[in-house]
Amino acid sequence: MPFRHDEIAEQLYILMPHAVSIETLAEYGLEVSSDQAQDITRETLSLSLYWIASALRAHLSPKETARIFHALRTRIDTAWEGDLGLGGHERESYWREMEARRQVYDEIIRNGGAPPSLYLEAAGVLESGQTIHAEDRQKLLALFIDLIPEEQIGELAAEIEPADVAEER
Repeated sequence: MPFRHDEIAEQLYILMPHAVSIETLAEYGLEVSSDQAQDITRETLSLSLYWIASALRAHLSPKETARIFHALRTRIDTAWEGDLGLGGHERESYWREMEARRQVYDEIIRNGGAPPSLYLEAAGVLESGQTIHAEDRQKLLALFIDLIPEEQIGELAAEIEPADVAEER
């Protein structure tokens, strides 16, 4: 039976890390405020969305990818203050920022960068915004590597056959 776009989006949403707690950050040696934890959650979200969009583009048509990504964006918007804990951040500005970040990440990959290169870029953004200190960069890289399920995202996207993506009911 075909999956609806929102069902695929929900599966992807479940895979993604949600609000990164202060306690989780402390486990990585990162002592931050709740505002800084939200900034790290935003970057984790951006990285996750980048991998999701890349995986979908690799396996599906642009039209199917756009439909699923739109459904995922809608799902994220509904979870913005709850699961994601981003009530202090404006959604629309985030989505514009995320698109700009995607372009930077695409350029890094086109130039031969590996996943850790994207994580370094995201850590640099947080460092330049004074969310983390330079000496915490490696700790943040470890967090990104542990939290962002690149492999599972790719596996899920690979399981979606174009014929499986149903028109909305």
